[in-house]
Amino acid sequence: MKFNSSLDENMKNFQEYVFSFYGKGGVEDIGASKEQIYQATLKVLEYSLDSGESDIQGPFTSDLNLIKEILVNEFNLK
Repeated sequence: MKFNSSLDENMKNFQEYVFSFYGKGGVEDIGASKEQIYQATLKVLEYSLDSGESDIQGPFTSDLNLIKEILVNEFNLK
């Protein structure tokens, strides 16, 4: 998936934000790697674009719970 530079920067910032929650040493450390967070974030963005439920400029912070659900269910994290 190719993003424009503004969206790409928003995605990188959002993924770092997610990592600060679910990555090693994060607020709710579930052991998620940056690659796992990247994959989960793409799934949320694709779903959001397909369903029209999120802003095209990037995922909302409220998508954190959905990303966590994907990380737990698809990558067997706890």
